[in-house]
Amino acid sequence: MPVTGYVVHELNKTSFALEEKTPISQGLCYLLCGQEKAMLIDTGFGLKSLPKVVCELTSLPVIVANTHGHIDHIRGNHFFDEIWLHEEDKKVFELHTDISYTSTLIKESIVFPLNIILKKFLKPMLTVDTSGHYNYFDNEKVFHLGNRDIEVVAMPGHTPGSVCFLDKSNRMIFTGDSLCQWGVLLNLVQECCTSEVFLKSMQHIKKINEMFDDIYPGHHGFPVDKSYIDDYLICAERIIAGTVEKTRSKGRLAAKYGKVLIMIPEN
Repeated sequence: MPVTGYVVHELNKTSFALEEKTPISQGLCYLLCGQEKAMLIDTGFGLKSLPKVVCELTSLPVIVANTHGHIDHIRGNHFFDEIWLHEEDKKVFELHTDISYTSTLIKESIVFPLNIILKKFLKPMLTVDTSGHYNYFDNEKVFHLGNRDIEVVAMPGHTPGSVCFLDKSNRMIFTGDSLCQWGVLLNLVQECCTSEVFLKSMQHIKKINEMFDDIYPGHHGFPVDKSYIDDYLICAERIIAGTVEKTRSKGRLAAKYGKVLIMIPEN
């Protein structure tokens, strides 16, 4: 495996996880193929090899749908003609295409000695090409791929316009950064929602959990076990009640319960 590149994981004959690895990150994009179109969920940091990898997997027209507007999910959007983002994440997208803002975020999350690597890779990785045909969806959007429908499930919390994509026919849900094994960030004061908002989103996912078997996140290990839903629910409830155990992870203040962490503001 090269230092930078993609590893393709076949989920089934028409669904693929594209695991992106860079010197400072690991992320997951997903390619879902229907009979008429293919949908690429997120484009990560958009390494130059991304279009080639996608073309090797499908000859169908490809649309991009972002789970949210963070740079490590949208930077490769410009490689594709049709791009979709939730209308509530327009402001987040603007922040994450501002190199001064994202530079600060990345520097705060990287510890020495990785800062040495960061200096070399920071500028090109944080420069975002915003060209492309952008479209904006709401909570009722359904993507029709041809004998395969992908439904938007609103998931505000990590950002106001965070969403999951539900594939009922294959019993899969793609959760972006709203539900990962390691944790979820609610600590970015300019862009995250409150714990109360996140709790409502988790309650909704819990309510529809019989519609899917497998949870595919935006980072870390996959699929995620459904028990993580309950851990996030309880963790959010305890944050709101003021009874949660607190710790620090990667320098950030975090609420902890069971297998999960929720990063919370310092004040």
